[in-house]
Amino acid sequence: MEIVIILFVLVGGSIAFSAWKNNKSPDNPRSVDQHNDLDNRTCVRKCLICGHEGEMKTWLSNYNVPKLIAVAGFLLGYIPGLIFLAIYWGKYKCPLCGAIGKNQEISA
Repeated sequence: MEIVIILFVLVGGSIAFSAWKNNKSPDNPRSVDQHNDLDNRTCVRKCLICGHEGEMKTWLSNYNVPKLIAVAGFLLGYIPGLIFLAIYWGKYKCPLCGAIGKNQEISA
């Protein structure tokens, strides 16, 4: 079991380090601070709990608490982290009442 954890840390750490190094290099024409990809994914949705209509952000990619929970799940065991990601992947959080996944997209 320890060998699997060591391999996971070594492989994941080397991939993360190389990605960080490539994004921070001065030769990179598109640095992390300058691009505007899907990091701030917002969508006009309606909350089914409180009735709020407006832009909502995805919970996992825009808030720190779910990231910490996912990391803790992976550290405690690989399966709990995967279960957490599977349940909350792509869920939007209402900025008014804080409900997660209890909303629908408003069609224009």
